Amino acid sequence: MQNSKKLQPIANLANLSERSAARVHGSVLRELKKQENQLNELINYRDQYLNAFKTASESGLSAVQMQDYRIFLQRLDNAILQQQQQVANGKQNTESSQRKWMDKRNKSKMINKVVENRQQLENKQAEKREQRELEDRPCNSN
Repeated sequence: MQNSKKLQPIANLANLSERSAARVHGSVLRELKKQENQLNELINYRDQYLNAFKTASESGLSAVQMQDYRIFLQRLDNAILQQQQQVANGKQNTESSQRKWMDKRNKSKMINKVVENRQQLENKQAEKREQRELEDRPCNSN
């Protein structure tokens, strides 16, 4: 069996590993986008709630209503902080999954290049062998 054929299963595994890492990276990117969208929604909701608070306070609020608005705004601020941490974690996960994917991609390319070089070498050797066989045949003249 030719060396290039022996290496082909390794190349196939490397290609599968690369595709798997690419799918994981895509999934991590989608999750990050989801987390960022949630953060933006929380920020927008907080801004809307703050505007409603300002409008209501101009009309006059009781101490209890003012306290309720402030408590809820504090909860929103806490939720935003937590979501910002989720986004930061998501960015780290994205960077990590991208590095893993790129590593697998580079490894796959390297293995495929080795297989390709080996195939080219084997083809050249086969051509030389065929040429020698043709040269070694006696000529049949009538």
